[in-house]
Amino acid sequence: MTNLRKIFLIPALIITFISGFVSCGVDRWPEYAHQTALDSWMYNIMQQNYLWYQSMPSYNNVNLFLDPASFLSKVKTNYDSYSFVDSIMETPLPTYGFDYSLVRSQDIDTAYNALITYVIPGSPAEKAGLQRGNWIMKVDTSYISKKYEVQLLQGTRARDLVMGVWKEVIPEVEEGEEQPDPIYKVVPNDITLKMGAAQIVEDNPFHKSEILDLSTGKVGYLMYNSFTAGTKDDSEKYNNELRKWSAELAQQNINKVILDLRYNAGGTLDCVQLLSTMFVPSYYLDQNMTFLEYNDKNIDKDATLTFDQQLLKSGKNLDLNTLIVLISGETAGAPEMLMNNLNGKIQKVIAIGASTKGQNVATEKFINEEFLWAINPVVCTVYNSDHVTYGKFEPNYSVSSSTDYSTFLPFGDPKETLLSIAIGVLEGTYPPVEPENPEEGTTSGKSIKIEKSVSSPASRLFMRGLQLK
Repeated sequence: MTNLRKIFLIPALIITFISGFVSCGVDRWPEYAHQTALDSWMYNIMQQNYLWYQSMPSYNNVNLFLDPASFLSKVKTNYDSYSFVDSIMETPLPTYGFDYSLVRSQDIDTAYNALITYVIPGSPAEKAGLQRGNWIMKVDTSYISKKYEVQLLQGTRARDLVMGVWKEVIPEVEEGEEQPDPIYKVVPNDITLKMGAAQIVEDNPFHKSEILDLSTGKVGYLMYNSFTAGTKDDSEKYNNELRKWSAELAQQNINKVILDLRYNAGGTLDCVQLLSTMFVPSYYLDQNMTFLEYNDKNIDKDATLTFDQQLLKSGKNLDLNTLIVLISGETAGAPEMLMNNLNGKIQKVIAIGASTKGQNVATEKFINEEFLWAINPVVCTVYNSDHVTYGKFEPNYSVSSSTDYSTFLPFGDPKETLLSIAIGVLEGTYPPVEPENPEEGTTSGKSIKIEKSVSSPASRLFMRGLQLK
């Protein structure tokens, strides 16, 4: 009798389960299908295009009810740190237009000072007079605290910024006490900047350019923060600025360039091809530059790219003999491809800063218009002209740009930490001779601990890594 009851119980459970989806003659499968549609779409895209699709779990073993980022983390391989998802915004978010790092105040335990690390040209921050290397001590009448930091520095309404300066001070002591050594800290400088309300601003990847007149001749400097070709309305807007800049350098016979890539986290491959063609010695024009190799389902997409001089248009090939790149741990993807394209071709490629991330694969964006999400899976491996792939780009001179905050200055300032070293390398004054007194030339007491670094909302909406257009 017991076995018979089990036999009847199982069909009863199945009927109960089905009735959850079909009630009063209404089929509820479409409701659940919609909840899984985005993840199903992502899975199918990756099965066809993902470079390592063989390592993905089977369709029956994945949870299709996860949010896009969680779903991607479950289906991609453990060694893939480059594939990503993002939402598609109709319009950018309003922003003050500056990035900052928080440093604990040495005078107030619960307060922080904000070191400005990046300012968007044309933003409310720049219009107020804010520059990289400035210090904010108060916002309106409030000190900056962890609790109110977001409201103060990432809000939207107009603000008064009470500024400070990083300097050496002598601590006050009681009468009779031994005089301590001087210390460095942020102190008020009696300047208050009025910053307007947040607004939508466009950050130009062609951030700052200068022509430096050194003892060894003229050198071009470019702070280039993304390999982005243009905007939705003008697809070649930023590439045309590169072309104009290269023509200006060519007119002055400049064949040495300092390229600041420390904030450059990637961009598109077509921009890499353009800038590589501008820089490479003319001997290599129209020769092989890069090989792209896809998975075995997409062998027909394998491609060979050249240093294509037709891309120059109004721009010029600079026939460089020296390229100095300023790099950091944030430098990844597209800038790494550029450096590996040119290393061994330009007579001197010198890197200053910190090791790059080491991305030798490219992603491709697939957009779901219905859900306004995009998935960017790794789709191919990138090889140089010798058909050799690459890892991290290591600096010839390992330098931290935040060692001494007295030289944490705006991009393009000859005294700014990394740029001053690049100038010293070109003029033969760096590396310096070791001082006889080991204490000379050190920055003891000048460096401080960064508690938190923040990119303001919508400040830099550039593509990261290396992406196919």
